[in-house]
Amino acid sequence: MKACFPGERAAQIYSYALIMCANGFVHIDQIDDFYRNYAFKMGYTALTNLLHDLGLRGNPVKAFEQSLINNSSKNIAIDGHVIRSCSGENDLAEPGYKMNLLKASQVNLLIAYDIKNKIPLMYRTYRGSSVDKSSVLEFLRSRSFTDTKFIVDRGFYSDSVLSLMSENRNCYIIPVPSNNKHFRRIKKTLAYTSGEFVYKSGKKDCARIVYYEEQIDENTRIIVYKDEDENNSKRKSYKQMIDLGENNYTQEKYEKYCNWWGVYFLQTTTDGTAAEVYSDYKARWSIETFNNYIKNDADFNDLKIQDYYVDHGFDFIMLVTGLIHARLNEAVKAIQKSSVSTFDVLIKSGHMRMVLEENEWTLHNTRTKDLELLKAIGFVPERSYPSIPSNA
Repeated sequence: MKACFPGERAAQIYSYALIMCANGFVHIDQIDDFYRNYAFKMGYTALTNLLHDLGLRGNPVKAFEQSLINNSSKNIAIDGHVIRSCSGENDLAEPGYKMNLLKASQVNLLIAYDIKNKIPLMYRTYRGSSVDKSSVLEFLRSRSFTDTKFIVDRGFYSDSVLSLMSENRNCYIIPVPSNNKHFRRIKKTLAYTSGEFVYKSGKKDCARIVYYEEQIDENTRIIVYKDEDENNSKRKSYKQMIDLGENNYTQEKYEKYCNWWGVYFLQTTTDGTAAEVYSDYKARWSIETFNNYIKNDADFNDLKIQDYYVDHGFDFIMLVTGLIHARLNEAVKAIQKSSVSTFDVLIKSGHMRMVLEENEWTLHNTRTKDLELLKAIGFVPERSYPSIPSNA
């Protein structure tokens, strides 16, 4: 981060993001409560100015995000997420398709996510009334992508989006909408005659996949997969519901849908095998897990941000928060202890305190086993830190 921002600005960004990684969403008018006992001070005015500057002067943010993209695995999922807005003056907050559920206006958030390295790459909020397949055009054009494989859901399916995702040696994998002419045509006479393979999703989990593959133009294929194990499992569950007399579970509906459970229609311009395309698409699920973190753990909901530039500045804070969370997750998984979670690390660290003694901040309220846990995940806190000058 210091390569893109001055040292003090980088520290401000990181400290606010770190507070939210540890505590969940903290609005700018509540931040004084968290900085009160810290050596590093930043109040409401300083934080508002920080966010406004990040949103107004986008070059450092762009450089940071471009660096993440350039150093990524180039397997990038893009997804949309809705955030409830409690501000009546936010230029981005508008009634959207979740108005009835949220009972408030919304802003729409697009996220680019590295599904191999499991880290976010960029965030951008858009007007609540916008649709993802329109917003993603500006989203993609705002940064440089080359030799990238995009894995997206069917909500992004449009000729303009697919064309853009095919530029600069890029390619894509996307589900085919059911109203697509190729979908309807293939479905009528579908037979899984192209082959089969075993898909492994972990050390023990695996599934038998049969598929049909068709070239629809020089660069584009449609591959239809059927997960036989998923299909059989859903057939069994549905039959059990019929036997129990559950409402809306009927033999007629079973006959109508049973052949299509566990079936995936995918369109791709990649040159990978059918098994590789399927595996890449399944790996997209990691962005859904990350969206769950945004909604529930980080609690980025009910944002009370009014200023347009502050809103976009907060996009970047959410990105840095996500990066910290991802690295913490990676470190905890590396110690291979099922009894230890990221929450355990945050709770144990939260009991520790820094106390100003003469000209140094000294670490207090520690336990040996807690320090050993931090060491195991690669962080050894210093026992003391020099005081930051008041004019720093």
